[in-house]
Amino acid sequence: MNSMPSSRRGFLPSVFGAALTGLATATLLVGAGAATAAEIRTPIVSGLKWRSGSYPTGFPCLARLRNRALDVIATFVPDNQGFAGMVAFTANAYWRGQARKAPLVVVGLPLLTKDTRGQFARCAAGAFDASWRQIGTNLNAAGAQGMVVRLGWEANIGSGSHPWGVDTPDQVASYKACWRRAATQLKATAPGVLLEWTNAKKTSNTALNVLAMNPGDDVVDLWGVHYYDSGPLKNTQAIWDKYYNITYNGGPWGLGTWLAAAKQHGKKLAVSEYGVWQQGTLTAAQADDPVYVDNMYRFFKTNAADIAYESYFNAKPDDHALCNADGTPTNYPNAAAMYQADWRLGQ
Repeated sequence: MNSMPSSRRGFLPSVFGAALTGLATATLLVGAGAATAAEIRTPIVSGLKWRSGSYPTGFPCLARLRNRALDVIATFVPDNQGFAGMVAFTANAYWRGQARKAPLVVVGLPLLTKDTRGQFARCAAGAFDASWRQIGTNLNAAGAQGMVVRLGWEANIGSGSHPWGVDTPDQVASYKACWRRAATQLKATAPGVLLEWTNAKKTSNTALNVLAMNPGDDVVDLWGVHYYDSGPLKNTQAIWDKYYNITYNGGPWGLGTWLAAAKQHGKKLAVSEYGVWQQGTLTAAQADDPVYVDNMYRFFKTNAADIAYESYFNAKPDDHALCNADGTPTNYPNAAAMYQADWRLGQ
């Protein structure tokens, strides 16, 4: 396997700046306020140089696969039972048990729910403040060693995927105001949580520059990106390299450009979800991509000082899983073998 090119190892923000022109450069700092330096304080029990974990179905099989403990467990709060449902879910014993499985729990928290779809203005005006404060109280009482809240993840891929998705540029201001309002209320009752602004790697709407959606450096602690092996498969070193520094509509798309943009805002980058993906008409053999897995490992190792954490989305055996909790074989033996070799090596 070819190693990552030297240009990747020493990737600097200036590379990203050089890649952007016109509108992109002008909007890079949109939403910037007083920057807040955020550090996760939980122990790294994996023995790696960065925090590394998984969606819950990675427990315990992913830890066994790599022969290393998991530093992070990623969880989700459902959006299909309204704000009352989110309050109840974050108070239940099952979720609290999940939250204590690893030193750091990462919580995917909806910004809006299915019955409040697109109601950014009501949110910004304080209609859901009482719920946010109670959710914060519940999070604070969960007993986790450390917690990151991914508030309204993937808003940049639109409302077809999430009730809080942004579809048009004229929604951006109210989306940001809603995010800021929710963040303020959560911090009022859970001051120790870190809030992450998380996006899919590529913004769906060609009229939107994702950087303009930044709620503000004064309320965002961490940046996050989802970097699945899709659009296209990164199954050769040449394809990986081509997409590493790529931009889209003036904003980041490649893993390198996301990292550089986060650093320009003084934030560490979380790779909150990533994984191989048997998407669309792909066969399992086609999706079984050790090149992608190896390059993700090299990225984490090279940029460990700037990575908040990474979480492999070890869910949906037909889509992403490198191991199955019931011990059945994975659909992606080559990708699993590469993950095992790299993460066991850890250097």
